[in-house]
Amino acid sequence: MSKESPHQPLGGLPVAAAPKWTNPNVGMLALIAATYQEYGEGSIAVLRAGMRRLGRRTGQYMLETHLVAAGCTPTEWGRFSHQLMELTGFYTYEEVEASENIYCFRVPSDAMPYHEPIAYLGAPPDACDILCDWDRGCLETINPRIRMTQPLCSVRGDEYCFWQYDLLQSEAATDT
Repeated sequence: MSKESPHQPLGGLPVAAAPKWTNPNVGMLALIAATYQEYGEGSIAVLRAGMRRLGRRTGQYMLETHLVAAGCTPTEWGRFSHQLMELTGFYTYEEVEASENIYCFRVPSDAMPYHEPIAYLGAPPDACDILCDWDRGCLETINPRIRMTQPLCSVRGDEYCFWQYDLLQSEAATDT
């Protein structure tokens, strides 16, 4: 177990147990922060578009390799996303709701590994939500009817991070 955190990854790997500076999302946060600092608020839309584009290709790869099924439910996607989160330092979460039409979970502030890197790097307040555009891009390919939102984020000062996946009646899901 990491001396930094009581939260333990399933594999117990030493690098994975110390995710604060060793996971790939910190590298993406560094790029987001540097771009934002250099180009200001106008860079946010470009960063989001880049993450969405990456997500669409990632979603295609996930389908090609049968990691997730096309047209999956919000709960199937949400539970699959926990595997992705473990790759990036999130090991503790609580399911709030799980059904065919909605999936919600939250991560306590003390289990969120990015507070220190985000502050150190000077990332914008919505840095975590910019990273979520990668997931939104995946969903555009895998099931465009699932809308992902992150209404609460401990980086923005909330008590915990909260993600919600809603199944919409039409494919307007990707407009958020």
